[in-house]
Amino acid sequence: MEQLLAIAFIALLIFFVVKVGSILWRIAGVLFLLFIIYIYKDQMLSQLQNFVANPDFGGIWQSLTNFFSSVFDSVTSFLGTVIE
Repeated sequence: MEQLLAIAFIALLIFFVVKVGSILWRIAGVLFLLFIIYIYKDQMLSQLQNFVANPDFGGIWQSLTNFFSSVFDSVTSFLGTVIE
């Protein structure tokens, strides 16, 4: 259930940022994106350092998939705690 709510939350956020002409929703979307980048900056930097030290173009897709999966899991768990 939390996963469906997380998908709906992310989809609504993207919809409001793109479609709604209000500057407040666009600012909220950018702030949310900056928040996600701030939360995962250490993980992104370590992945970048590992890639620079040992470039593996086949594994970069797996790393990106794992990163976005962890972001999705974090949003899902956050929504799960908000609902309870």
